Amino acid sequence: MLPLILLFGVSEKVTYKSINEVVASNLALQKIEELKSRPFAQLRALIEGAAPDPVDGPFSEYKFPLELNGVWNTPGVEYAREAALSFYPNVDPSPGDPDYELQKRRIRIRVTVKFIEKAMGPQAREKQFELATLVADETLGAGLNATFTPSLPTGGPKR
Repeated sequence: MLPLILLFGVSEKVTYKSINEVVASNLALQKIEELKSRPFAQLRALIEGAAPDPVDGPFSEYKFPLELNGVWNTPGVEYAREAALSFYPNVDPSPGDPDYELQKRRIRIRVTVKFIEKAMGPQAREKQFELATLVADETLGAGLNATFTPSLPTGGPKR
């Protein structure tokens, strides 16, 4: 009977830990979806607006303010969320490259959720969950950024 009783205690701790990680992953996914729903130009403007020169950079990762929300917290666990945007694959594309503008057409969204488990023993444990994704300019590949030359009318004058 004793091993079975001990098994229940271990099972409860494992379940508690996995619930915290699920909450952290949901918070990260929620923020990513929120940022993905914004127009690409708005995300790009945030990165460019934080640079000393919005046209030529140098660019760096743009970090949103750290978010704390008491609603997210569960008994014994406190969550904090931070999101960041950067150009991808080069955080700071070089203005001298011929494809400079193309390098600014993909943005990496990275969300980090930190949480502190206070109820798992005498010492609080800080953990971190990170989720990232890429978004691309919606006009890239859709033909909307290509140059367009109207075709000339075919055939002769109408009779």
